[in-house]
Amino acid sequence: MIVELEDNFAAETEAVFTSCRKGEVIIEEGARSPNFFYLLKGEVSVYNLTEDGKVFLHHKVQEKNFFAEPGVFLDIPFPGYVNVISNKAEILMIKREKLIEYLKNHPEWSIEFIKSMAEKSWRKSELLNDIVFLNPEERIIRQFEKFKKNSEEKIKIPLTRNEVSRMTGLRIETVIRAIKKMEREKKLSIVKGKVYY
Repeated sequence: MIVELEDNFAAETEAVFTSCRKGEVIIEEGARSPNFFYLLKGEVSVYNLTEDGKVFLHHKVQEKNFFAEPGVFLDIPFPGYVNVISNKAEILMIKREKLIEYLKNHPEWSIEFIKSMAEKSWRKSELLNDIVFLNPEERIIRQFEKFKKNSEEKIKIPLTRNEVSRMTGLRIETVIRAIKKMEREKKLSIVKGKVYY
């Protein structure tokens, strides 16, 4: 869900602009931050690392979205990492107190902010359900459905097999086998290595 900022937002909140490069870690697991983060341009990923170094990708943050809000709002350590996956990311950092004050003074805009946090919470619950109750093919299809947005047309899925593996908690080999099986069953197609669903 895109959260459009009002024209006076940066000035009223005294937001600070920062630019980050690909691979740069913006937030480390267990860290605390006094700042909210808003992604103006680029793409970042939110993930966890297991003890043996395996990555579990929660989601990718698209432009015009806040990220890491729960940790900042609740003033608790972040439960995961956030790093830049595009060549560059442009980010606004807003002090916790300043955003809370802004929310109080702009109740209409506050609703949009709350909706975006609720949507993220809902997606986390859905992800947990998927991991617990769905078989590998169903978990993969569920990720693909998020990109279709009720379209009847087949679309190119903008995820690598590795990203699908990280988002579903499945081993890469399982993802590859499941995708090939779904292609044989005509549930999706593969063109030049890209998945169309």
